[in-house]
Amino acid sequence: MIKHITTDELIRLPVKEGLVLQGCGGDPAEWQDGINEVLTEAGILNKGKVFPDIYVFNHGELTNILFPFDQTMENLDMGKLAVWRLQHRADLGATWLSDYLPNYLGVEAIEADEPPYKPSVREQLATGEQGHHTDTQKAKKKTPSKEI
Repeated sequence: MIKHITTDELIRLPVKEGLVLQGCGGDPAEWQDGINEVLTEAGILNKGKVFPDIYVFNHGELTNILFPFDQTMENLDMGKLAVWRLQHRADLGATWLSDYLPNYLGVEAIEADEPPYKPSVREQLATGEQGHHTDTQKAKKKTPSKEI
C-alpha cells in the first residue's frame, strides 16, 4: 500500500522507526519495488519479505518516502541496512525516521492520541498570537501538595 501523507501526519504516525529516502521523484510504486529488490539482493530483507507499505510525503521541494520498520523489523538485517543507509546518504538522502523528524522538521514524534501542541499564554504573548487560547488553557492555581 502506498499512502500519501502530510508532514503533520508523518509526525503522528504510530511508526517508531523507518528508513526515509529523500528526493524520490516519479512513481512511488517503482521506488517501493526497486528498494525492496535492492535490499533483498543485498541480503538486508530476509525470507522473501518486503516493505508492503510506504508513506510518501513532501517537504520543501522534495518528495520523500518512509519505509516503516513496523511490519518488517524481524526480517531486516539491521547491521547491513545501517551500512547501506550510510552508503546512500549522499545520493538518496537516506536517513532514519528518528533522525529525520528532529533534524528536518524540528520535532520529535508525537503519539497519535496526543493532543496537538498548543502554545502557552506566555508563548502566545511573546509571539503576538494573543486571544487564541481556550478556557482549558487558562492558568490554574497550583495548590501545594502535602507530604505524608
